[in-house]
Amino acid sequence: MKREEYNSCMRSYITGSKPQEQRKDDFCIGAKICSGKALNEEEARKLCAEPKPLKPIKSIPRKRVKTCVIDYPALAACIVENLDASDISLANMTALIARCTGQKAEKPLTREKFIKKCFKENAITGDIKEAQKLRSMCTAQWNEKHEV
Repeated sequence: MKREEYNSCMRSYITGSKPQEQRKDDFCIGAKICSGKALNEEEARKLCAEPKPLKPIKSIPRKRVKTCVIDYPALAACIVENLDASDISLANMTALIARCTGQKAEKPLTREKFIKKCFKENAITGDIKEAQKLRSMCTAQWNEKHEV
């Protein structure tokens, strides 16, 4: 049935001012008749009086947890092969381990990016006096972390 035919069929069931309960019943009856699910009003009333069957609850698929199996001898060989003894630091070792395991390594922050990040995390008012204090505090933190 085309939409226009359905709408014109339903018009007689939804027009007029009636109490809310009767409007609901008329709408249901009209929908059953106009859609062809019922042949007459009596059959439509029976269908509308029956409670709708509940839909079964779909089970939510669980996410599979990826287990990582590390080949320790291969990891050790990769680290020893690529190790630069002149610059052993936590940041370099982290990047090296990540590279050897096939993970994406975070790049260490440059001094300027570290200070910008520090400013964003600690700024409250944004006035010039606060900025001067933050600059010296963030620079001190950078120097502490990168002290040799």
